[in-house]
Amino acid sequence: MTRVIGVIGRKDTGKTNLIADILKNLKSENLSFATVKNSHMDIEVDVLGTDSHNLKKLSEVSVFVTKKGSAFYYDNMNLKNILAKIDCDILIVEGFKEELIELNIPKILVTRDGKGTELEDLQTVMRVDDFKYDIDEVKNKVLEKAVVPTYNLNCGYCGHNCKIFTEKVVAGVIKWDSCVMATGLKLVVDGKTIPLNPFVSEIIQNTLKGMIGTLKCAKNPKNISIKIEKK
Repeated sequence: MTRVIGVIGRKDTGKTNLIADILKNLKSENLSFATVKNSHMDIEVDVLGTDSHNLKKLSEVSVFVTKKGSAFYYDNMNLKNILAKIDCDILIVEGFKEELIELNIPKILVTRDGKGTELEDLQTVMRVDDFKYDIDEVKNKVLEKAVVPTYNLNCGYCGHNCKIFTEKVVAGVIKWDSCVMATGLKLVVDGKTIPLNPFVSEIIQNTLKGMIGTLKCAKNPKNISIKIEKK
């Protein structure tokens, strides 16, 4: 399951530089990482009139491959849509201040000359002022406080609603894996995520792994994705 943490702050406070420093210092961890940056600048990602622009305009998703790399182009997406498409261990989100609050995702606040201090709330893991910080402390906060997004399911299994759960994770009262969404199994029915307690989750996971593991082409599966469509 992908765990998420945000980095927020006003413009030119050092958010991107902090994220880069975090990633450099997490290389030794046996984890996969991804980043999402929300820019308020109107950046032209493709040129009007080119073949690639025309293809992108006429399709839901376009993939462009060059010698320098590959790029996936979607229409403008909110954070919830983006999270549904990313599969990694830790995702660091830059920006999306309002959506981080809405989805109850912890964040690190970066300030400069006092600019942005008003953004601090009970879901703020730590505050980095004027780019002064201990990178080991920041790294540990990311590893300890990133959560699996609950999308405000408010199932109550942890004993709290999702907002209070995140606040208690930030405060160190409970750990991120106290949430049912952290069991490694995500059940989505007609676009709605269904929470499963750890016991049920383990039964389903072991059953699927056992069945699929008998296939010659799928020994010892690590990740399994099943989609059933009604015809």
